Amino acid sequence: MKRNYPDSKPIFPILYELMGKGDSIKIIQKAGIEPPLAYRIGFTNANCWDTGCVKGGIGYWQKIQAERPDVFDRMADREHKYTDLKGEPVTICKDQSKGGGLVFLKPHPSYPLLKDISMMKGRMAEPLMECNGFCGPK
Repeated sequence: MKRNYPDSKPIFPILYELMGKGDSIKIIQKAGIEPPLAYRIGFTNANCWDTGCVKGGIGYWQKIQAERPDVFDRMADREHKYTDLKGEPVTICKDQSKGGGLVFLKPHPSYPLLKDISMMKGRMAEPLMECNGFCGPK
């Protein structure tokens, strides 16, 4: 913020008070401000609402598929495009269970033996440990 607006004098109460995201959401709700839709429906980050998060796991992408099928389809198409260009599977998700492996968002016709998330047991959308915002937010 200071880099983009050098004449500003911002304060960062959340950082100063060592508050977590949940605490800050409670404060804005108490002030009568509604949190972004992404938080209200159970996502832990709202940064990638329009694009989907490449750091999200299987549970995250299952939830994106249910809540934002347009975003899901766009990212699945990208996985297929990059797979075709590279000549080998390019996926966002990996199966973390024993014997795991790569997991496509949607089945890829050239790799019928690789899993896609429809084959994975439903999972909770796990919170990301940290979102650094360097993936290309608008």
